Amino acid sequence: AVAFAFRAGLFNIGGQGQYVAGSVMAVWVGSSFAGVPGFLHILLAIVAACLAGAAWAGIAGLLKATVGANEVISTIMLNYIALWVGVWLFSLGGPLQNDTDPSLPGSNEIVESAKLPVFWGDPVLQGLHIGIFIALAAVVVFWLLLNRSTIGYEVRAVGLNPEAARYSGMSVARNYVLVMAVCGLFAGLAGALDILGWQFRLATNDIQIGFLGFYGIAVALLGRSTASGTVASALLFGALLSGTSQRNLDPSIFEPELAANLTWIIQGLIVLLVSADVLVLSLLRRGRGLMMGRARAARAQAEETAP
Repeated sequence: AVAFAFRAGLFNIGGQGQYVAGSVMAVWVGSSFAGVPGFLHILLAIVAACLAGAAWAGIAGLLKATVGANEVISTIMLNYIALWVGVWLFSLGGPLQNDTDPSLPGSNEIVESAKLPVFWGDPVLQGLHIGIFIALAAVVVFWLLLNRSTIGYEVRAVGLNPEAARYSGMSVARNYVLVMAVCGLFAGLAGALDILGWQFRLATNDIQIGFLGFYGIAVALLGRSTASGTVASALLFGALLSGTSQRNLDPSIFEPELAANLTWIIQGLIVLLVSADVLVLSLLRRGRGLMMGRARAARAQAEETAP
């Protein structure tokens, strides 16, 4: 969701809001329509979540295309709107609050037909579900869309030089809306896979403390916005987050609080090191320019003093 925007010269900070929009739609569809067959129910929930995420991100793309609104500002604002709308929907007395426990601010649990099948491990203990294959398929779609399609060519052209793309006949405004919609689609898919694969419900606390959309920024930066790089960096960040959780560490051997803070430090260092090459290249160019300027000045002085 972030890497695709990077390739178009856009900065999608709204992954978390798009993720929440997809999660809300997935949990609503997944907890409703109990009579729908399993495969169809899962497909319906995923499609609804993708459309919700795409529509939410498309707002920022439309603002960028029509009035030139900076996508960083608009996506940050949309994050907070999605967050508090989601909290309101599932809070006490909210329109989507569960109908089994009126004192619990959360959604209904999705029905069995909407849960993603587990193929490895115990389903009760959060086994590995088929969402991993859907995520890998999304990576393939990302690569094909970006590198083997007309849309991807235009997206990369707009990202490199919007004015040149406009001069060549490409619609920059249309590409901005399309790119943000695709980004929201991927983020909404992520929300659906989490709801249908292991969360099975959505509480107001889950919405307020979620950070996955922001992790996506660091993952895309580390992966250089490529398909293979994004997969590798996502596995690294996933290992950092899961391996340092309190349920996976023995407090007598390693303090979980220290591990969690160490994870934040490592993530910060990763982002700094990833951006360091830009600073190094900038310094090298500046140093090369100074050296060339001094060489020209020395040459001119030598020509003046020559007999």
